[in-house]
Amino acid sequence: MWSLTRWSAAACLLLPLTACTTPSGNTEPRPSTVTSAVTSAVPRMTPVPRVSVTPTPAANRYLVNDLEYALPVAYGRHSLNKSLYPYPTETGWKPRADPLAGHAVAPELCRDIIRYSGVPGVPGDFVASTTPSASAFAALGPTTGPARPFVSINIVELAGPLGDRLLDQRLPTPAECARIQVDGRPAAAVVERRLPGFGVRARYIVRTYPIAGKTWTERTLQYRTATYVVLVRLDAYINPEAGFLAFARQARDRLTAELKG
Repeated sequence: MWSLTRWSAAACLLLPLTACTTPSGNTEPRPSTVTSAVTSAVPRMTPVPRVSVTPTPAANRYLVNDLEYALPVAYGRHSLNKSLYPYPTETGWKPRADPLAGHAVAPELCRDIIRYSGVPGVPGDFVASTTPSASAFAALGPTTGPARPFVSINIVELAGPLGDRLLDQRLPTPAECARIQVDGRPAAAVVERRLPGFGVRARYIVRTYPIAGKTWTERTLQYRTATYVVLVRLDAYINPEAGFLAFARQARDRLTAELKG
């Protein structure tokens, strides 16, 4: 298991030097009345600049419409809206606002693991714009503040090392984030575990934290085959694992049948 110390060392290799220095004593205190148990020396995640080099494969195996067609058409009773070329992430992309702003979090770095989903940079920034990729998305309810229930699935043709590179943009989850204190109480967690049936590189990550007094859950599954990488995500208050995994398995089987990958 990765600890915060090992995770911080890995993050520092990817971040600007200023992200891993001790903040000055003039930092304004958080609005919360609870003091974090982590010292100010703990590094914070700061998204690294977008890469300037995007390697382009000599040839593509799939047409982009093949990927779009192979994606599932619905999540339960919710129709999925499909779109093309979600990778690379659009120019001007910014990370979401901190959903735990105004609250003391310990370990403090776990705040950023939640906010950035463990990716200290622009997701998929190295993917060439001509690379076939597609996505399917559905909003699952009204958006209230940071509560934005949705389901999505992305697929991008990336073989070999490039597929691993996309998976590895998401750094290993620190073991300490399995129990996160929010305002002095255990109220959040980020847990990563293996998921049989999706290949040796499959990464299944569950993030839970409070929004408006209720537990919010974000489920992320990312895996690759020899020819493409898939990202499945479900964010909602009511978010049972069985339903998420059933959708992920159905999507996997459909993609395998349609793309022979």
